[in-house]
Amino acid sequence: MRRLSAELAALVAAVAAGMISLANAGEGAGAVAEQGKTLPAADRKEACMNVAAEITFQAGKSHPNPFVEIALDVVFTDPAGVAKTMPGFWAGGNQWKVRYASAMVGTHHYRTICSDTGDAALHDVTGTVEVKPYTGDNPLYRHGALRVSKDQRHFEHADGAPFYWLGDTWWKNLCKRMTWDGFQELTADRKAKGFTVVQIVCGPYPDEGAFEDRWENEGGKPYETRDFSRVNPAYFDFADQRIQHLVEAGIVPAIVGGWGRGDCDGMKLAGVEGLKRHWRHLIARYGAYPTIWIIGGESEGPLWTEVARHVRKTDSYRRPATMHPHHSGRNSVTDEGVIDFDMLQTGHGDWSSATGAIPKLKAAYARTPAMPVMIGEYCYEGHMQTAFQDVQRYVFWGSMLSGSAGLTYGAAGVWHASVEGNPGLARNYDLTTWKEGMNYPGSTQLGLGKKLLEQYPWARFEPHPEWTEPGSFAAGIPSEVRFIYMPKRGIYNWAGPVVHNLERDAPYHAFYFDPVSARRFDLGRVLNPGAAAKPFEGHTQPRLFEDRFEGTDASAWKDYGTPSQRRDGRLVGGKGMLTIMEKISDTNLMASVEANSDAEAGIILRFHSPEHYLVALYTPSLKAIYLHDRKNGAWGDPLGKVAVPEIGPRIRLTAAACGEHAALVLSDGKQAYYTPTVKVTNTAAGKTGVWLFQIGDRQEYGAFELSSVQFEPPKTAPADAAATMAWSGEYKAPNVPSPQDWVLVMERVKP
Repeated sequence: MRRLSAELAALVAAVAAGMISLANAGEGAGAVAEQGKTLPAADRKEACMNVAAEITFQAGKSHPNPFVEIALDVVFTDPAGVAKTMPGFWAGGNQWKVRYASAMVGTHHYRTICSDTGDAALHDVTGTVEVKPYTGDNPLYRHGALRVSKDQRHFEHADGAPFYWLGDTWWKNLCKRMTWDGFQELTADRKAKGFTVVQIVCGPYPDEGAFEDRWENEGGKPYETRDFSRVNPAYFDFADQRIQHLVEAGIVPAIVGGWGRGDCDGMKLAGVEGLKRHWRHLIARYGAYPTIWIIGGESEGPLWTEVARHVRKTDSYRRPATMHPHHSGRNSVTDEGVIDFDMLQTGHGDWSSATGAIPKLKAAYARTPAMPVMIGEYCYEGHMQTAFQDVQRYVFWGSMLSGSAGLTYGAAGVWHASVEGNPGLARNYDLTTWKEGMNYPGSTQLGLGKKLLEQYPWARFEPHPEWTEPGSFAAGIPSEVRFIYMPKRGIYNWAGPVVHNLERDAPYHAFYFDPVSARRFDLGRVLNPGAAAKPFEGHTQPRLFEDRFEGTDASAWKDYGTPSQRRDGRLVGGKGMLTIMEKISDTNLMASVEANSDAEAGIILRFHSPEHYLVALYTPSLKAIYLHDRKNGAWGDPLGKVAVPEIGPRIRLTAAACGEHAALVLSDGKQAYYTPTVKVTNTAAGKTGVWLFQIGDRQEYGAFELSSVQFEPPKTAPADAAATMAWSGEYKAPNVPSPQDWVLVMERVKP
């Protein structure tokens, strides 16, 4: 190390005497001149930005149990003068190692601090690490390790590039059932599908007792004693190979330090001090890698909080840390300052667990202070033959459009490193092998969803449930992009979602995305040109007929549906009401009537038969007004549909038809809504009347008025004649291509 050997001293003397050049001395003996001191090559390491450099030391003394008897720290000082202290780890025999990584190019100096100050080979040893630019394509090296973003909602790399967390669950994949060849195969599969995180346990495993043979890898068990006071370096050497392989594949290892459930309680096994030793060792080995720390699995309470505080104190890189909980990571610790993000476990099962997962996520997202929230364990695909790909898609899209920072998937067979004849479980949930679980379709379909989201500024998305109907999920950036996930509604339901609150004069291009296959179905352009021009000013012509429904004389009216009755100044009818004023038939008429807003209310125009008429209506079920041009018993599409978000209990409808145009105005005396003027095919003279089809048990009409009318449609064309007009901000998307779940994407059309 810094003390020169006799051979090197002779070489330096030869240089001083001019016998050989300094350059030749560097080539022949691997020495460099730095700050007036000549250092052996062993004291000088080279590494690329963000890539861990490993430095090895040979202790000058032997100790019976160096793992607990010796503490080695190494202080690294970067070119800017900022120091980081990294713990070293005992690597077996008299060998010690430390790992270090930095994003700063230049010369980094280090100095060792050993608890045995008398061991000159470990204490006060100095050297340098030369950090060079990274030129490869691994995002973990190119952009740096992870941190929480400034908005406290997502993760990002050290250079600010967004990081999309799509995790996979490999709890037991450091064991020897998962061979090295198998580990590489599974890593390649997950990388190809877009996974960026692997949650993996390096400590006591779930669903088994510690020190069982299932815990072993090719090097044996990680510890020789139950209090974690005698480490087995061979185990961790094999673990190193796998953790390093994940990083080289661009996948972040989210390392779990153990489990806290009763049947596999690491705290009961090793105690606080044993777990602290364990975590110092994990940080020493893996802290220089772009890791995530999960302090414990299904762990909670003040003792685990103390361990988390120890991790925070020991890890000078401040890798993001959390607790994998029984329910919520934030609730699992007694001091929220020891974790950086809230990881949820929402329970296993099938659809009941899936639909219950998103409300839990939303509740966690709403808590203050803000921190990234994500589900770290939910119903694994294929777990006990449940929760297959449709469930996986639901949780993925429901999470990502409800503010989640990411999602961790899991598959039967994979999480417990199952092989034929040995599922690695104390009790067999299922006999799926890891190779079978690796190929479950949910993992592919979640990767397709991630790939779509990454084509947009997803890290800026915020939840917007007001953009869509209950049961669907919406998120995006106002005036830029909208994502709406509509879960499957039934095998014979092709209805598309309704989009609310479209910004005025913001043209969108819409398409359906198939979350199963990534196929796209183009829907064209959509535009909200603002509120339609008011179609008419009301009754400006003399009344042709009025009825206050005060008397008993109903001779002017005829029921074509459910019988109606006059009662206390009201014309009252139930479902199926179709009551027509028989005295007047004309082409250009305007009718108005009072009604209640808790049931459908409709004005009939140009009535020819119960199968052929115009109706202008308000429906409380859709909170909307529109017209139907009914012909041959078929309703046709709703015409001029406009949302009615708020309306009073008593309303007045005014509808008019003139030539080939018709329109409706709705008012409660304080606010008014009106449809655009629409074209109709029913242009023949007909009668007027009132109507209640099926929404609401009863309607009470009052103050009916009828007059002639003349009005013209707006003379100006829409702002985008090729777009679907979403009047007043509501867009009813077309029927979906098939009755399954769909993602509706609306992206702002660039000028």
